[in-house]
Amino acid sequence: HFDLVPGGGGEGGEGGRGGRIRTDLDLSEIRRLRDRFGEVVFLAAFGGWNGPHPPNELTGKEWCDVFVEYNEGLGGIFDGIDFDQEGHDDLSSNTAKFTIKTLDIMAELAVEAKRRGLIVSMAPAESYLDAAAGDGSVDAQFSLDLGLPPRAWTATEEDRKVIEDAGFRHAGRQCYAYVLARAGVGSFDWISVQLYEAYSAFVHETARRGGDPVDAIVDRVDRLAEGYTVTNLPLDEAEFVVRVPPSRLVIGIANGWADGTKFCKVDPASIRRTYDRTMAKYGEGIRGVMFWTIEEEGDDDGSRMTRLLRGELSSCNEDESCPT
Repeated sequence: HFDLVPGGGGEGGEGGRGGRIRTDLDLSEIRRLRDRFGEVVFLAAFGGWNGPHPPNELTGKEWCDVFVEYNEGLGGIFDGIDFDQEGHDDLSSNTAKFTIKTLDIMAELAVEAKRRGLIVSMAPAESYLDAAAGDGSVDAQFSLDLGLPPRAWTATEEDRKVIEDAGFRHAGRQCYAYVLARAGVGSFDWISVQLYEAYSAFVHETARRGGDPVDAIVDRVDRLAEGYTVTNLPLDEAEFVVRVPPSRLVIGIANGWADGTKFCKVDPASIRRTYDRTMAKYGEGIRGVMFWTIEEEGDDDGSRMTRLLRGELSSCNEDESCPT
């Protein structure tokens, strides 16, 4: 991940204008990979769990200036940016909740980056853009808080005990809907919903209750394609219909590290069936699949998600736009 921090002097490229980019990644290795795999898109992801939120010393447009200058100093090794701002283990941390200023910076940065021809994506945890929440319910209301109990695990005493014993209060509620309302869905080339969020509604529906993962994913694709309403937004219009076509939707699953209890496990064959059902209904499949992280692909061919997904999806017909 990359951090936006106040002050001048970036790493691997100058980042003046009152802000800079910070990362501990090996940029020379990224450049080597870029040269070797020219067909691969490289994005700089901002945020991450326990990561800082964008400082408000600069506007979103000014932060875009900082990134463009930084990337040019690196020879343009990045094709764009990914928003991955999340919460914090320490609920007293100032990043255990969003501020409106932070979300405004994200929205303005996305709009400006898109205007400049960069690829722009976001990767909300499922609770941050929860299409499975019931319209008109409290779960469909916008909140800045990133220290909430996960909604699906509060309905019964047995479920509440699971998260209480785990000491888990790290869910959000529709916060990324604000960014979409401000920036517009069209500002994002794709939106990657992290179904692998800890104690997500998806893992509760599938692993806890035994639901079919294909049905659960398709239900979320349908809700996003047809639109679901988020309320309580601090905007001139307090309601916003989140509508994301399948062609802009990336499904976030887990790979070798998933335990199938706290974090969802989805087999590649289920992804292919999801794609086929989406294609049959909408004339277009989901945009693709993502997972965290390639470092945890597993120790054998049977657990390496990239290889398994490629095997499942390689049989798509040539006239189909297969997910990537």
